[in-house]
Amino acid sequence: MLKISLIFLVFIAFFVLTLKVVIIQMGRLTDKYIGEKHRAIEEIVNTGKVPKAWMGKLEKRISSVSKTQGRSEKVLKMKMQAKTSILKKIDHLINYSKKSPFVQDKETKEILLNKLLEARRLWEEKDWEEIIASPE
Repeated sequence: MLKISLIFLVFIAFFVLTLKVVIIQMGRLTDKYIGEKHRAIEEIVNTGKVPKAWMGKLEKRISSVSKTQGRSEKVLKMKMQAKTSILKKIDHLINYSKKSPFVQDKETKEILLNKLLEARRLWEEKDWEEIIASPE
């Protein structure tokens, strides 16, 4: 009887720990897929700039190639790809904002979408250096 009780106790402890790990992982996934989007939207709406989280890898790659190759064709191509990448990301945010249940007020959603669309329009008109340097 004692052996069965210990096995049951170990099983319950294992189950509780596994459940705790799953809950922690779900929180991380939620933050990744929802939290990152909301932080990016907030940064764009407040500053008009490309979110820093989007810029890190792009700027590092471009600057490392620029140091070795100057203003080569490869660097120009990378800048065009970076611009295309951020335009795709803001398009995803615009679509997300249209469908998101997290903004329930119609006026707020409209203001948010207008600011995102305006930022996208401005970024589309500018070249890479203007996008990363400009306040809007």
